[in-house]
Amino acid sequence: MLMPPNRGDKWLADHIPPPFKGRFPKAAFHFTDDSRDIRPGSLFLARPGQGGLRWDYIADALDRGAVFLVADVANRSEWEGQVELLERINTHAGLSFVPAMQEWSGRFASSWWGDPSRILKVVGVTGTNGKTTSSFLTRSILQAAGMPCGLIGTVSFDVGAGSVDAPQTTPGALDLHALFADALKHGLKAMSMEVSSHALDQDRVSGIAFSIVHFTNLTRDHLDYHHDMETYFAAKKRLLLWTNPDGSKPVAIINDDDPRGEALAEELKGKGYSFLRYGTDDGMDIHPVDVRVGITGIRGTVKTPSGTIDVESPLSGQYNLSNIMGAIGTGIALGISPSAISSGIRKLSGVPGRFERIEGPGGFSVVVDYAHTDDALMNLLSAVRPVTAGRVITVFGCGGDRDRGKRPRMGKVAGEKSDFVVLTSDNPRTESAEAILDEIEPGLKATQAQYVRVADRKTAIFEAIRLARSGDTVVIAGKGHETYQILGREKIHFDDREIAREAMKETS
Repeated sequence: MLMPPNRGDKWLADHIPPPFKGRFPKAAFHFTDDSRDIRPGSLFLARPGQGGLRWDYIADALDRGAVFLVADVANRSEWEGQVELLERINTHAGLSFVPAMQEWSGRFASSWWGDPSRILKVVGVTGTNGKTTSSFLTRSILQAAGMPCGLIGTVSFDVGAGSVDAPQTTPGALDLHALFADALKHGLKAMSMEVSSHALDQDRVSGIAFSIVHFTNLTRDHLDYHHDMETYFAAKKRLLLWTNPDGSKPVAIINDDDPRGEALAEELKGKGYSFLRYGTDDGMDIHPVDVRVGITGIRGTVKTPSGTIDVESPLSGQYNLSNIMGAIGTGIALGISPSAISSGIRKLSGVPGRFERIEGPGGFSVVVDYAHTDDALMNLLSAVRPVTAGRVITVFGCGGDRDRGKRPRMGKVAGEKSDFVVLTSDNPRTESAEAILDEIEPGLKATQAQYVRVADRKTAIFEAIRLARSGDTVVIAGKGHETYQILGREKIHFDDREIAREAMKETS
């Protein structure tokens, strides 16, 4: 486990404003924004939660031995009303206020750990779809070039001590900089990370020095949080318009096939950013010359500013060709040789839960994929259709307590691109599974598609595989690598891949 540094009063005085109340600590060896993690000698960053400041948490931090508190100046008037708490702080600890605490805490955490992201080559990937595959490809390319590279993203975290399941796509700023420091400790030279729109909106990546930033695409998702597409894009764009703590700017890699790509490139150009564009058009910096996309993979050549690169990958689908070109752009921008880039692409055998093929008897194929937006489902089924001799049978649903507007859209895509649809649940959370299916169904009905409703996901997967015949492809979409279902507020073990194998065994 990474041991925290011991920061003395001089270092602290350089990074924290003078106290509003109480005394300044002589030294601190730990800091956190979770009162449960406080130990004697800790700094506590008292940030507001969704319901505002929790004074019981702040009192708990003092009970546990916090020696100093930092709060947002925007909440100062609320603090001034807490007379008893301030008296306690004045006697036993100290309190300072900082502007824009969410953003400040990232810069503070970076400095605390010795600015590790300035030493690592950090690649940040954002976009609605393709982040995970692009980050895996990037890591594989960097490793092929002799640059040990970690991974932070939706599927897993790996900072050099082995892969662990990811608790969220992009962790908070305090954890991120600690992860970077841990990566350096384990001898890594680079980090490939996904950057979600939530993380950008909430300043979770504050203080990071990015070497490369990569935009994959923008399609409808997370509108339960961002409310409209322009706000959603504005969050994503923050990464592409990034300025590092030292004033430098990362190189941007942009998917110009996406409608937002061209406008984004023009904006970056006008503001003095360096960038590379990739896409199917011959005018792009990176574009395919002679590429064949099939069920068993992608093969061909891609033209780049560093010359032609041979591509041989077991990944499938036109959308994965796009992900490959974006990763190639990252490699080019980092000065990696074409041969190492080619080798890195070839060595990535697959990504968990992304077009993951499940082998079994019966002469039909089963594909498990994370596609949970209408655009991702369209890309997935468009990749499956040309390589399926028989029928495409699709199992999918929509998550509860999330953007309801995409539900009929996903139903329409599934109906248009499948021969048969098994409509089912997908993490219904606190919503009724049947009510969610009611909102998906109008899109299906508009296509005249054949379908059945089976709310229980396990039963739905069994039903789809029971219906499959030689030459068919069963697509199980929405959960991919996830190993759980969220029913109400409870997580239960559930893995589409395990259920598919069980069904194939029992129905063979």
